[in-house]
Amino acid sequence: MKKTTLALAVAIASITSVANAALPENTWYVGGKLGWSKFYKTESDKVEGADKVSASRVGGGAFVGFQANRYLAAELGYDWLGKAEYKTNGSSPTGKLTVHGASLTGKVSYPISFISDDLDIYARAGAFIHTTKWKSGGSHSTDTSVSPVYALGFDYRLNEDFSTRLEYQWVNKIGNDGPTDPSNGLLTLGVTYALGSPNVAKASELVLRENRFVLNEDVLFTYAKAELKPEGKAALDNLVSTLIKLNPSESAIVVIGHTDRIGSSSYNLKLSEKRADAVMNYLVSQGVPANLISARGVGKSQPLTGDQCNALKGAELITCLAPDRRVEIEVKAVSVQEFEVTEHKDNTK
Repeated sequence: MKKTTLALAVAIASITSVANAALPENTWYVGGKLGWSKFYKTESDKVEGADKVSASRVGGGAFVGFQANRYLAAELGYDWLGKAEYKTNGSSPTGKLTVHGASLTGKVSYPISFISDDLDIYARAGAFIHTTKWKSGGSHSTDTSVSPVYALGFDYRLNEDFSTRLEYQWVNKIGNDGPTDPSNGLLTLGVTYALGSPNVAKASELVLRENRFVLNEDVLFTYAKAELKPEGKAALDNLVSTLIKLNPSESAIVVIGHTDRIGSSSYNLKLSEKRADAVMNYLVSQGVPANLISARGVGKSQPLTGDQCNALKGAELITCLAPDRRVEIEVKAVSVQEFEVTEHKDNTK
């Protein structure tokens, strides 16, 4: 006969403890956008024979970016701003301005987790190097100039690879060879694709480690999410029958969420609570009595890795900190004998 004291803990990682909408640090991404472009301060009275301006057009562009850390990124983009046509009622345009060019901007993001953990607000600012074509009558000219560009928008993380963004961009005083220097507002909806997001190796089975079962997060959760995947539910199903059979004292099963050290303390605490709640709620849905289980998060306050990852950055740091990202399921009782499991071993021959 063999007696084993059973105090369960399932360690579940969260792949990163930064806010969900942001990409992991040192990640490249590409994207495109399409929307509505409008020229302002067109001053039709400065164009001979014009008494109105048709200044609204479809606009859009493409961009490539580099996420340096949780809050900062740099983007190189190409924008097509369309054209502004100076007209007289009932006649063809007396003048036409066409604008396109490239921008180099810095991007600062901040999570607005009180709305959604997947949502960021961001601002961009930099320079727009543009080529303009001005045509009036039989003459035309092309000019290249630089204008300041600003943008304000929202990023929403759809999944591990894709994000969507809603953005308003302003280019101030677009220089050209025409009689006016209009500004442009561009309202777009865009899609971003992450290139080479870091991955953490998946664990294929539960591992018993000193009264704990440890399970890699990739089995349980999608990147930057708190909803259990089908594989995660299947992994937890392996523990449900054991937890039910234990019949411990009231509130004896405690689910504790942990994160790594990347990101703010407040976000990590909230993420750890959501992960713990997700596991607890699933266990209850599968038959674990609700009055016997509770959940809490401790954020990044109880790391396991110590200083062994200090020299690493980016994807290597995320992988190294994987042991810190976990959810522990602890079983407690008045007497430890309540958790003793008797294993019968036939020694007869």
